[in-house]
Amino acid sequence: MNSDAERLEILELLKRVPLFAGAPDRALDIAAAAVRKRGYEAGVTMFQEGDKGEALYIIASGLVKLSKVDLGGHEKTLAILQCPEYFGEMALLGESTRSATAVTLSEVQAYLIFNDDFRKLIADYPAISLNLNATLAERLRGMDDESQVLSYKDAQGRVAYVLLKLYQGGVVEHEDERALVRLTHQELANLAGTSRETVTRALKALEVEGVIETHPKEVFITDPTGLDEILHGIR
Repeated sequence: MNSDAERLEILELLKRVPLFAGAPDRALDIAAAAVRKRGYEAGVTMFQEGDKGEALYIIASGLVKLSKVDLGGHEKTLAILQCPEYFGEMALLGESTRSATAVTLSEVQAYLIFNDDFRKLIADYPAISLNLNATLAERLRGMDDESQVLSYKDAQGRVAYVLLKLYQGGVVEHEDERALVRLTHQELANLAGTSRETVTRALKALEVEGVIETHPKEVFITDPTGLDEILHGIR
């Protein structure tokens, strides 16, 4: 049973979650009563591709990586998510298994909505169902855009795209008025769909261009506009 303070905290979070945009207060109250809080340490697998889907996850804090393993056994990172994003809805819609693996990149606090509660919410409140459809459409468009970039750009363009995506999505920290991406070269390679060695060479080339600075497990984005110009072949 949540205390009044916890309930208010949950409601404030839910109001920021795209799934509940424009939903009536009654829907938020029902969702707040239904969610269950879970905490995860960094590096924990929340669920694996192929697992049975039992709940939707709403991120309250921390970073979560969604990834798949291709037929060649290579990991491809699909997305890095943060508060107030949600994930895990696909397996609930068709009573299917998880289509990706979710791993925490930092300590994570999340709220879970289990299958029966989720289905009742989308059945009873059209705004939530419409928001869900909008999210799915947006993710499909994003996958299409990404496939175009990763298919036709060289390694430098791919890495520029990944860094810009992280920057524009807010998956960065800020230090000395610079944006800091705290990911390893392998994690960036999994996002860019290439090898760690290729990413290392591309990062060095981007550093020579003056748009980033690299350190072990850190990349500082010093010139986002320059990154965008490199991505679009302007410089």
